[in-house]
Amino acid sequence: MKKYFFLLLLIILLAAGGAAWYYFSPDTSRITVSEGKITDIKSMVNLCTVDFYEDVPIKARIGSRHFVGRAALTGSISFDLEKINQREQGDTLFVELPPEIVEIYESTEPNSYEVIDTWSDDFFGSSNFTNAEENKIKAQVKTNFRKTVYAKGYVKRARAEAVTNLKSMLSGLTGKTVVVTDPTPEGNK
Repeated sequence: MKKYFFLLLLIILLAAGGAAWYYFSPDTSRITVSEGKITDIKSMVNLCTVDFYEDVPIKARIGSRHFVGRAALTGSISFDLEKINQREQGDTLFVELPPEIVEIYESTEPNSYEVIDTWSDDFFGSSNFTNAEENKIKAQVKTNFRKTVYAKGYVKRARAEAVTNLKSMLSGLTGKTVVVTDPTPEGNK
């Protein structure tokens, strides 16, 4: 019986020693690294001229249910400089400002979205909205706010600033006289 006990103890010690050697050995790498490869490169140079943050009231209706709330929206107006039309004439560079890119997002700040009240016109009807319905309302708010961005003159201001910034930047880079024209100063609604 003692033989089996010592043999069992020897097997346990050898297994523990092997496990310890494997675990603490610095030469052993348990990480498999494979070569990475780039499948697509999209270079895009944007000139951002206006960032905005605005609290927007929300009033919506789906069927007989009503929704009132508020959301904070953030966004930017920028220009893709790869889409610039340009031509040289003598020592002058003529540049045409490309269409604006208006991006609108729901703010991620705490308390940036709030449901103030919901109700139903039906006496026993539920006033609850599903997440899908709330997301549909939020998407509509962003679509409506895009119109507001144009109406409040944010795009007009962004385009005017882009003309000034682009002229200054290209003059410094090329050393030439730069004329920047804006074919749609009110924006591309």
